Amino acid sequence: MRDILDRIGNTSLLALRHIVPENGARVLLKLESENPTGSMKDRMALAMICAAEATGRLRAGGSVVEYTGGSTGVSLALVCAVKRYPLHIVTSDAFAREKLEHMKAFGAKLQIVRSDSGRMTEKLTRDMVEAARIHRLRDWRILDGSV
Repeated sequence: MRDILDRIGNTSLLALRHIVPENGARVLLKLESENPTGSMKDRMALAMICAAEATGRLRAGGSVVEYTGGSTGVSLALVCAVKRYPLHIVTSDAFAREKLEHMKAFGAKLQIVRSDSGRMTEKLTRDMVEAARIHRLRDWRILDGSV
């Protein structure tokens, strides 16, 4: 294996033997908890970054902006750290502090959008999306030299 990203998706299969009826189909569980962050979101994060690289939307020197509050952010932070893309996460105090600290431990920069009493609301989601959009536009202006 070249790096920890090669572990993503290479998880064990476990056959269910005593739960399936005698004449039932063979049922296998994919143990996604064996992914590097312990989450199935590792697959999605790696696929997103690889797709952006393949289409040219993400190139060396580029950065990633995402709004999230949980496992997706942690998985993106891992993938971006290994691939050396700066990651800017727009998140909120409505999400688990442990998840936010995990993202920061992988090097993500966090922009915290304050919630109303620590609750997730439709307005908070809209505010996070808008904050991510503004950050992305600022990054594009820097890249094309218009700032």
